[in-house]
Parts: sequence; structure tokens; C-alpha cells
Amino acid sequence: MNEQDRAIINQGNWFSSRCDEFQQSLLQHAKVIQLDAGDALFLRGDKNSGLYVVLNGVIRVSGANSDGKEAVLSFIDSAIWFGEVALFDGGLRTHDVHAQIPSRLLHVPHRSLLQLLTLKPVYWHDFGVLLSHKMCLLFTSLEDHALLTAQQKVCKRLLVMAVTSRSGDRETVMLSQQQLADMTYCVLGVQH
Repeated sequence: MNEQDRAIINQGNWFSSRCDEFQQSLLQHAKVIQLDAGDALFLRGDKNSGLYVVLNGVIRVSGANSDGKEAVLSFIDSAIWFGEVALFDGGLRTHDVHAQIPSRLLHVPHRSLLQLLTLKPVYWHDFGVLLSHKMCLLFTSLEDHALLTAQQKVCKRLLVMAVTSRSGDRETVMLSQQQLADMTYCVLGVQH
């Protein structure tokens, strides 16, 4: 990981608000991975592989039914950490996660996370903060679903996608009208 990658990670509110010791401990065993557009990072039912943060690119979180119809839940942009749900529940991945465009991520392996938490159990709180941020977004999404018109939902989703684009690069994310409609039911900028 280079200085530019670290600067991107520091743009994220959760990571930048953690103490220096936690930041260093988390990044100590992290490695950069690259995905081509369409590559799967993990799929529903996969074992927990660890925690991720997007360095550049866009990651798509979705689910599919038995007929193969995909529902896009979210796009994850630069400086957003994800994968912590499986850290807490010890379960399998709950959604499919693919690179929407060529993407670089930082990966902290599950085993390294468990070692860190064994040595410093106080860090569970830091991961709890990450999870609670996502819960707040989920509750806001549910409220929006109940109270906003369809037009308002689409406008809010497009605004969220524009505002959360933190990288200096102007990236175009191609999505269908159906994908955008699916995403109006989940205004989260982050997922599992």
C-alpha cells in the first residue's frame, strides 16, 4: 500500500476517526487486490474472508433469485469499508459482491482480524461503530422507502451515488433502469 492508497482510506469517516494504533494494527496484514469488471469478490454463501476497503473503482452488492434475476442493493465506492457483518455473526456471506468496473481494494484477512481482536478485545468497539453506521443507514433507507415517492427515491439514490464518489477520478458507472429502481429500496452506500 502506498501513500496515495493511505490518503484514500483516510477519506473515510470511520477509518479516519479511529486511533492511530488501531489503524496501524488493521493495516499491518492488509494486502492490495485487483479485480476486473465483473469479477466476483465473494458470493452469497461463501465463508468469511475478511474486511475490505475500496481504494478505487466501484463494487456492486447484489442478490439473485433462482431464475438468475439480479437485484442491485448498493454500489460501494472509495474509502468505504465492508465485510464486518460476518466478523460479528461468524456466518457466511449474505450477498454477491462484484467489481462493477476495474477496482483495487485493500483486504484484511479474517484470520488477521481474529488475531487482532484476541490481542486487543477493545477493538471490537471500533468494528461495532462501523456496523452501527450501517444500521443507521439501513433505518434511514427503510424510512425513505415508507415515506418518499418513487421520484424522490430515485433522486435521493442518484444524489447519494454522486456525493459518495470520493475519488478525484470521474468514474462512469453503467447501470440499467431496473438496477436503479432496485437500489431505491436500499439507499445504503455500503453493505456486507
